[in-house]
Amino acid sequence: MPFIGEFSPPGDKSVSHRLVLMSLVAQGQMLVQGLSDCEDLKTSLKIFKSLGGRVEPEAQGLRFYGLEGKWPPPENLELMCDNSGTTIRLLMGLLAGRKGKYILDGDPQLRRRPMERVAEPLRLMGAKIETSSGKPPVVIEGQELMGIEYKLSEASAQLKSAVLLAGLSAQGPTTVSEPHPSRDHTERLIGYFGGQIEVQNQTMTVQPSDLRLRKFFLTPGDPSSAAFFLIAAAIIPGSRVTAQNLLLSRGRSGFLRVLDRMGAMVSLTMVSDTPEPTGDVTVTYNGPLVATDIPAEDIPSLIDEIPILALAATQAQGRTVFHQVDELRVKETDRLMGIRHQLGALGARLNSEGDDLIIDGPTSFILPESLDSGSDHRLAMTLSVALKAAGAPQVPILGRQSIVISYPSFDQHLAKLWHPVA
Repeated sequence: MPFIGEFSPPGDKSVSHRLVLMSLVAQGQMLVQGLSDCEDLKTSLKIFKSLGGRVEPEAQGLRFYGLEGKWPPPENLELMCDNSGTTIRLLMGLLAGRKGKYILDGDPQLRRRPMERVAEPLRLMGAKIETSSGKPPVVIEGQELMGIEYKLSEASAQLKSAVLLAGLSAQGPTTVSEPHPSRDHTERLIGYFGGQIEVQNQTMTVQPSDLRLRKFFLTPGDPSSAAFFLIAAAIIPGSRVTAQNLLLSRGRSGFLRVLDRMGAMVSLTMVSDTPEPTGDVTVTYNGPLVATDIPAEDIPSLIDEIPILALAATQAQGRTVFHQVDELRVKETDRLMGIRHQLGALGARLNSEGDDLIIDGPTSFILPESLDSGSDHRLAMTLSVALKAAGAPQVPILGRQSIVISYPSFDQHLAKLWHPVA
C-alpha cells in the first residue's frame, strides 16, 4: 500500500511570513504567486492590513503595495497573532524601531510560548518592550534603535530574524552571529529587496536600509510540508513520491540529508537559485532504513521535520539519536513529549535522556483505540502517515483539525498519493 505520484507542496510558510511582513516597510509593489495558504500566514496577512498595508487579489496571484516609508503611528494598536509564533517574533523586531505603541497577543497556546529571548537583544538596541512573565502579551513602544553585535547562544532563525529586521531601522550596523547555521530566508530577502547585508559563514551584518519590492515573486514549496510524503515514501515498500518546486536551501533540507544517510533513494533536480534554491525532489523506497546519529549542529536545519523523521527512525534498523532537541519543548506544544507518548502508543521504543531523543528500531506497530496530537499540526500529520504505514487509517486522531494551521491541502494530497491497492 504505497505512496506514489507527484505533488506541489504549498508555498513555504517561513518565506511567506517574511515576504508579507517585510513588504510593510518596503517601497513599490510586487505580484506574488504561490503564497502559503495556511492559517498562520492568514494571521500575518491580517496584521499586514491592520498596519496599513494593501494587498489586492489578481488572476495570477496577490499584489502587495509597500507603505513607502509612510509608517502609521497608531496608539495602543492591538495586533492578534493567534497561534503564530513566527508572526509575533518577527513583528517584535520589525516594530521595535517604528513609531507607535503596539500590543502583540495571541491564543492560549501562543500565550505559553517564550518571548524574552527575542526581547533581550532588542532591549540592548534600545527597544522598549514588556512581556507578561516572559510570554505574550508583548507591549512595544517604538524607539530609536542603535545597532549592536549579538551572539546567539543557540541557532534560532526567528531570533536572528527579529534582530536583523530591527537593524534595518537602527543607527549603525547590526551584527548577529549564531553557533550553527539556521534557515536564512530573512538574510536572502533583505538582500533581494535591496537591503545592505553581508553574510560570512554564521555572521550577518545589516546596515540601516530602505527596501524595494521586486515586480514578481514565486514562492517556493514548503519542505516542512513536503517532508511528510517524501519520508512516507522512504519507509513504505513500493513508494515513489516527487515534490515539485521545493525550497532546497541548506538550512531547510537537513531532513533530505538524513534520509540519504539512512539509505533512502533521494534524487534532486535544481530549477532555480534566486532568491532561494528550488527544484524537484524524488524519494523512492530503497529497502529498510538504517539508524543514524543526528548531531546538535544539524537540528536547526530539520527542527520542524523531527516528528516525521522520528517516525522514520521507528522503522530503521538500530538506534537513532536526535541530539539537543530541547527547542521542541517550546513549540505549539511540548512536541518532544508528544512524540514520545504518541509514537510510543503505536509501539515505538523511544525515550529522552536530557535533551536527546533516542529511538530504537524497527518497530512493529500496535493499534491503540485512538491517538492524541494535542492539537499540534505537525504531530497530527505524522500520526496520519503512521496510521497509513500501519494499515489502520481508521484510528481516530484527536486534535487532527489543527493540520490547517500549516497545511490546509494535506488531506487532498494524502488522498492523491496514497494507493491502498498496490
